[in-house]
Parts: sequence; structure tokens; C-alpha cells
Amino acid sequence: MSSKGKTKQQIKKVVPHKKVIAAKPQQSKRWLIALFGVIVLTFIIYIPALKNFLTGWDDKDYIIINKLIHNFNFETVKNIFSLKSGFIMGNYHPITILSYAIEYHYAKINPSLYHVTNVIIHLLNILMVFLFIKLLTRNNYLVAFITSLLFAIHPMHVESVAWVAEQKDLLYTFFELAALCAYILYINKNEKKWIYYFLCLILFIASILSKGMAVAMAALLPLIDYYLGRKFTDKKIWIEKIPFFVIAIFFGLIATKAQQASSALVFTNYSFYDRVLFAGYGIITYLWKCILPVELSCFYGYPGKGTYGWYIIYVVASLGIAWLVYRSSKRTKEIMFGVLFFLFSVALVLQVIPVGAAVIAERYTYVAYIGLFFLIGQGISYVLKNRKKLSIFVNSIIVIFVIALTIGTFNRCKVWKDTLSIWNDALGKDPDCIKGLNGRGDAYNEKRQYDLAIKDLDKALQLKVDYTDAYYNRGISYYYLGKSSLESGQKEQAVKYIEQSINDNTSALKYSPNLSLAYFNRSGDYFTLGNYNAALADVLRSKELGMDVDPEYIKALEAGIKTDKK
Repeated sequence: MSSKGKTKQQIKKVVPHKKVIAAKPQQSKRWLIALFGVIVLTFIIYIPALKNFLTGWDDKDYIIINKLIHNFNFETVKNIFSLKSGFIMGNYHPITILSYAIEYHYAKINPSLYHVTNVIIHLLNILMVFLFIKLLTRNNYLVAFITSLLFAIHPMHVESVAWVAEQKDLLYTFFELAALCAYILYINKNEKKWIYYFLCLILFIASILSKGMAVAMAALLPLIDYYLGRKFTDKKIWIEKIPFFVIAIFFGLIATKAQQASSALVFTNYSFYDRVLFAGYGIITYLWKCILPVELSCFYGYPGKGTYGWYIIYVVASLGIAWLVYRSSKRTKEIMFGVLFFLFSVALVLQVIPVGAAVIAERYTYVAYIGLFFLIGQGISYVLKNRKKLSIFVNSIIVIFVIALTIGTFNRCKVWKDTLSIWNDALGKDPDCIKGLNGRGDAYNEKRQYDLAIKDLDKALQLKVDYTDAYYNRGISYYYLGKSSLESGQKEQAVKYIEQSINDNTSALKYSPNLSLAYFNRSGDYFTLGNYNAALADVLRSKELGMDVDPEYIKALEAGIKTDKK
């Protein structure tokens, strides 16, 4: 065989998929200018987010009261990455916490830098989406542009960008997309390809260290193999995936441990059949909200027991879509790839294993929707190339859709202005949202509107009698009403308020016996009433549970006890 013949065989073996289509320099330049326009448009529609505050929902726990990030030094970095002290809010995501530590070092609790950082990372992610789809489709600039445009301006992505606590979403997406780009380059390169393989592995780990949800990327690698035409009969394809799946399993176990430590896993509350119903509901809801993003909310609570039997319709619809996708795979790979990219990316949060109190969440679509946007891009590309008579109609629909998404995103950013704003919005859609009632009650406490707080918290406790957070927050409301009454000379009324605060903190401890804050606050209640013995017992218990207690407060209580004895 001639050397020329061998070369052809080698090329065929290494690249068993479609030939890379070289883009004309002028064409590339036009699309890059268009992409720059998307970046500018995205920045403009996210300007309202730059004016927002930190919210009392998770932002407070990640930044304001998270002492792990308040002193930026080598010891801080070590503790952030430690498996002993690095679990924050039921997650192990040290790169995200490190990012907060750097921001806190310069901005403290000034929200501006955090929001600017989020928007900048989102803009970088738009570029990464464009590059990923461009590499995947062998320079189909139109599909890459449509995918990145929809990713940039979709209202379902506002939660990930406008909410400081979701910086982890943005970071893990950046590293994941970079890893996927490196993986495609590894497939396409003939020389020094292992550099791209190890780069992909490193970026994968960085993505997981930003948010545990990134473990799902391991499933996307065989999906890319499928799309690019690699043969699954080749053992090498499976061997090269072993490190990724080992890493995914390892960090998956760590994530499970972190969730269990914060009681975020709720295995016992729902049967497996319930979880299947929730998964079907999630899939269909995410699909239709991709096209019609209305009735958005920061929180979608689980339905009440016995109210969701009809969700079986969603399961049937999901199975029907799965059958249609399978049938389409005999003609094209695009539909299978786009749908599976969506499904693999969202699978871990479809509540088959329920995590947290939300049945679905808009932030879970940040990566997953790339698959659906890719499908839309492919559909538009097909029509414009093969059904030119429809081009005017299709372009008109695109323009209207983009304008609608742009307006929706701009307005949605305003909803995330502060704690009160997001919960007012959520309760406007679901007046019985107990998470929203508690959240708004907490926000009213921050604004010293204690009567309004108690009204919301009373309703939350009527709907959920064992709601620890609502008892705790209502205890705060009554405590400050008591302090206000004391200052105005209404001692009898003050005692009633303080006693109610004691009762609420006691109820909170009934359902969460290790809630150090409740012990600490009840100690303050007892101190206000002059019961120093009870106050000291509670504050020492809160200290045992990890509460940072001022030694002077303990001394004051001990002095009070001695005075009483005299």
C-alpha cells in the first residue's frame, strides 16, 4: 500500500465524522461583530441587576454572616478547600466561596462588585457557548449565534445572574463549557491531543469545585462522541472516560454528604412514585417555559399531599416526547443531541432524589437550555437554507421572540432588587408559598415592620406547623416589639411580647434541637426578663453548637446571677 493510501486510512480512523468546514475570514468577521452586538445588548438589559441589593435569601449566609470569607489570607483559602470547614449552605464549592472571599476583601457587603462580577461572568459564558457550538457544528456560525443569543437574553437565566448567591452557577458553567471545548479539540486534533484531554479533565474538576451539579458533565462527553460520529465499539472511547466518571462519583459522594449535613435531602417525605411524577412535571415545565417564559418565580414549592396525582399526564407526555426523539434519530442526530444535552444537564435536579424545598428552579436551566437553544438554532438554520420562501416569516418570528425575551429579562432583573421584591413577586403568583411567607416575614423584620412580619409568619405556621424558620423569625419579631414596648414604658405589654418570643424559640428548638441561633436568641429573651440563669444556660448551649459568643455577654450574665444571689 502506498504511503498516500496509509495516510487516508489513518485520517479516516482518527476523524470518523464530518469534515471540518473552513469559514471564510469575511464570514467569521461578520459573525463576531454580531456576537459583540449580543454582548452589548446583554449588558444593557442586565443594567438593572447592577443596581440591586444583596438579598436575605442565601446572600446573607454566603456573604454577610459567613465568617469564613471575612479575613482573606492563606488560612482562609485552606479552610475554604477543607472537607471539614468547607461545607457552606449544604454545598462543597470552594472555588465559588474563594470568589466571594476575594470580592468581600474589596467590597465587604457593598453589593455592586458582586453583581458586576456576575454579569461579567455571564458575558464570558455567552462567548463560551458560541465557541462550544461553533466547534461542535464545524463552524456553523448561524447555529452558534442563535444558541448564544438565546442563552444571553432568556428570562429563565435571570435568577442565575441577578442573584449573587448563584455565582456558583455562572462559574461552573464557564469551566464546564471550557472543558467541553477542550474535549472537542482533543477529538479533532491529531498532534499533542492529550494536552487538550488533560486540560478538559482539569477544567472539569474546576467546574465541580464551583458547583457540584457539574458532575453531570461526565454524561455529556459520550453524547458529544455520538454527535461527532465516534464509534462506541472503540474501547479507547470508554477508557478515556474512566477518570471523568471516577471524579464525578467521588465529588457526588461529597455533595451528598454536604446536603445531608444541612438536611437538604428529603428522602422520607415522598415515595418513589411521587418523585417520578415530579420529574415528569419538571421536564414538561422546563420545556414549555423555554418557549413561553411567563409566570416566573424565585420559588416553586412542592404541591400539597394528595394534590398532584394528575401529574401522571406530565410523565406520559415526557415518554411521548422521548419516543418522538428516538424516532428522529434515524434521520438526524441534532434532535437527539439537543434533547439529551438538556436532559443530562437537568437530570440531577428533577427531584427523583428530592433536594431542598423547590420542585423546580429557574437556575437549573442555565446550562440545560443550551441543548434546547441549539435545537432552535438548528431549526432556524434548516428553514433558512432549505425553505427560503419561509425566510421572511421565520425572521419576523425571531425578531419578535428576541424582543419579547429582552423585555422579559430587563423587567425580571428589577424583581431581584431586594428580599422584599422577590418574595412579593413569588407570593403574587402563589399566596400560600410558605417559603415566600417566611422570606417576606424575614424581610419585614429587616425593615422593622414587625406587625407585617408576624402576619406573614402566622400564615406560614398555619400552613406548616413544624416550620422551624418561621418560629425563629417570629421570635425575632416579638422580641423587638417587646424592646420597643420597654422603651416606651409599656412594661406589661413588653413582657407578653418577650414571653411569646421565648415560646417561638422553644418551638423552633422542638423541631430543630441543634439550632444555635434559637438558643442564642432565647438567651437574649431571658436576659431581657432578668432570668440570668436560663439565659446563661442557653448561651452556653449555643456556644457548644458553634455560635460565636461575645465573652463579655457571658460575664454579664454571670455577674447578674451573683447579684441575684446577694
